[in-house]
Amino acid sequence: METEARSRSRRPPANYTTGALVGKYLLEKVIGEGGMGTVWLARNVTLDSAVALKLIRPEVDSSEAFERLLKEARVTAKIEHPAIVRVFDFGETEQGDPFIVMELLEGQSLDDLLEEQGKIEATVAVQMLLPVIDGLARAHEQGVVHRDLKLSNVFLAREAKHVQPKVVDFGIAKLDHYDESPKLTRQGTILGSPSYMAPEQARGL
Repeated sequence: METEARSRSRRPPANYTTGALVGKYLLEKVIGEGGMGTVWLARNVTLDSAVALKLIRPEVDSSEAFERLLKEARVTAKIEHPAIVRVFDFGETEQGDPFIVMELLEGQSLDDLLEEQGKIEATVAVQMLLPVIDGLARAHEQGVVHRDLKLSNVFLAREAKHVQPKVVDFGIAKLDHYDESPKLTRQGTILGSPSYMAPEQARGL
């Protein structure tokens, strides 16, 4: 495993462009970027269906990224709740870079909504947050703690007849009974967004 991790970290960075084929997924355009990965609009060429595909940034250490992305896929797939983004697949590109495939969401984050409107009515806020609370309660029942819950990680997905809030980005979630590598979470390491941290999280406990 150690040799495999070293070989991953030595690989030259791969550049992925529109039209590239990642396994059975055709990359169409970038729809989001985060600290660790880039999210693409992609198409499953076998099923001819649109999905969201997250690829690790080339500058990120690929051995750690592989573990973290695999963990995110396992954690998210474990929960199975309408207010939690669904994960369909996990794999590696021909260059050895890990990726996960998720449901494609249309809409905007709660952060973007507040940026546009400034504020929202209390009743609307409650309607948005109740599904999130229910989804997180389900996650906690499954032994999952998100650890980075913030406005930008609550996505307001437009569905056929309503807006479905969904919690996204379980990249630093904690999963009970998961044999987590010490490289991913060392004692005293602070994970998450400072403005949204619980006190014990900010202390690195």
